[in-house]
Amino acid sequence: MKNLLDLVIVLSIFMIITSDLKAQDSLIINIKNEARQKFTESDYVKALPLFSELLRSFPKEPEYQYGVAVCLIKLNQVPEDAVRLLRTVSVSDYDPLAWYYLGRVFHLNYSFDEAITSYSRFLLVGKSTDIKLLEVERLIEMAKNGIDLTLSGRSVLVLNTRTIQVEQLQLAAEINGSGKLMKKPLEFCTKSDLRADYRPWMFLPVFTQINEYVYLTGYEKVTRNRKQLFRIRNINHETWGTPEPLDVTINTPYDEEYPYFDSKTSTLYFSSNGHSSMGGLDIFRSVYDWNTKTWSKPENMGFPINSPYDDFLFITDEFNRSASFMSSRSTGPGQISLYRIKMEQDTSGIRFLNVDEIRRASQLLAESAKPDLPAAKEEIQLRTSEAQGKVETGKVLPEIHTPFKSDYNRVLASALLLQLKADSLSRITRDKRILAKDTPDDELKKQLIAEIIQTDKEAKLYQREADQKFNEARSLKAIKNEIASPADSMITLEKEINGIKVFRYNIEYKDDPEADTLILPAQDTAIVREIRESAWPEADTFALLESSPYNLLNPFPQGSGFHPGLVYRIQLGVFSKAKPYDAFGGISPIICEQVSGSTVIKYYAGLFQSLKAVTKALEQVRLKGFPDAFIVAFFDGKLISTEKAREIEFEKFKL
Repeated sequence: MKNLLDLVIVLSIFMIITSDLKAQDSLIINIKNEARQKFTESDYVKALPLFSELLRSFPKEPEYQYGVAVCLIKLNQVPEDAVRLLRTVSVSDYDPLAWYYLGRVFHLNYSFDEAITSYSRFLLVGKSTDIKLLEVERLIEMAKNGIDLTLSGRSVLVLNTRTIQVEQLQLAAEINGSGKLMKKPLEFCTKSDLRADYRPWMFLPVFTQINEYVYLTGYEKVTRNRKQLFRIRNINHETWGTPEPLDVTINTPYDEEYPYFDSKTSTLYFSSNGHSSMGGLDIFRSVYDWNTKTWSKPENMGFPINSPYDDFLFITDEFNRSASFMSSRSTGPGQISLYRIKMEQDTSGIRFLNVDEIRRASQLLAESAKPDLPAAKEEIQLRTSEAQGKVETGKVLPEIHTPFKSDYNRVLASALLLQLKADSLSRITRDKRILAKDTPDDELKKQLIAEIIQTDKEAKLYQREADQKFNEARSLKAIKNEIASPADSMITLEKEINGIKVFRYNIEYKDDPEADTLILPAQDTAIVREIRESAWPEADTFALLESSPYNLLNPFPQGSGFHPGLVYRIQLGVFSKAKPYDAFGGISPIICEQVSGSTVIKYYAGLFQSLKAVTKALEQVRLKGFPDAFIVAFFDGKLISTEKAREIEFEKFKL
């Protein structure tokens, strides 16, 4: 009897467990079906939490990784997670579209080289219908445009910014009281517009003279696939002419939209995903010549006004002192950012040397929202008398006259720009070599080899020009005159390197070699110590070991530490939580640093004294599986741009 009772209990427990498992399976199936349905309907807001729940239960399932990643891209959220998930999915056999979306997330986050690589891979493995529908070859062209456009950026003073709903676009015209934004009137619509029920936004001036034009968007006559720019002439204040398309200088085989014509300067501002767009709609300007009745070649308004997202509706005020425009960057579904900027006359540009600098500039923070930055450290600090405000004689080299400085800065800036182009082309060449090696398609391989030869040739050409400019800058900077004052006898010529004279202070120590007291006036001790500490740095520190040297007993060192003068490191990544000790393999040394006021942790590798050494190490790090790693530079413990670092490194042989 007891055995029978035990059997009944066991069977009951089994049935309960089986019932729970069936209920759990049923719940998962329901969630999966709903997630797939919302994804198919492009309702990514509702699909994301469903796929995220499935991914928590099945973290290695490619479908759920792919679903979460695509939703994040569509919703413009957490690109780092999208990259991490798509890297895994793309090498599986789940769906070739993973390569396309990996290219998209790289593209939207200014990693243009990586975007080109991923798009190119999709050209090999994707379906021909998808490749054509998604216009992948055009996306590759846009990514190449992005490389060129983000080498430098124009100076943009953002007066204010706000997020609005898409249906509130008319707010963009508040900056200009001479007209308003409105839906295109039916009488202005073409037959193609009416068939497609297409009524875009247009800027309508309050008043137009006879024979003046208004500018608007419409579908081209042949098909309804592309949008073109048209203009309509005011005949007699009551009658308007028929819409006439602008010529091929403006209209391309791609979309042109959102025209605004500034009658005072005869300048047409419009948006296009043709021309030299870096992605989505870019804002362009073209000037109309009333004598020749022709348009000038459209000029891209440049970065950071333009981005890989949609940027459009550029409208100036009546006096051309400020402008407003819209952008879909940094916004969620159904939202848009409205920026108001000052129209700067100085467009000489700002140089960017890594993707982090580009991403920061793209945020277009309003002046009131920018954090206070410490004053820039002078490259050569001149000690001054607090009482008289004069430079003490005999303690520093004579000041170089301003015209000489201007020539040197101009030549050096040109050299740095050429070097950037050479480095960019070298990276493209490297990626194409990898792609050519992996592709089984002989025709594509031949095409890639031809492109490799061409880009390698261009890279070497730019490199030669850069070297010539650096040599010219070096000769301009070389100190050719004797030290002017007898009081400067403490400064002597140490050596000459490549035509650059290296000077040093003659400092005597007391008998005790460890004493820190110098035979100099007390007030000069600080400056001499600073010179001594930053004179000749220690050797580079970097190694690739078979396994990680870090563990529970030997954790990652915290903080970057203080190193006088200029040093470089390789930033491996930024993470929301601490990484395991073996996360970076045998890369050594590694330090981690928590960002102040947050839980974000940065990981750096190595310690280098020259850009050449850190660049060589960066290639090794990327080959070890960290393609997003990049170079960072510090001067006296403070983070600086790599462009600034290069200039400091170039000058380090001068005291």
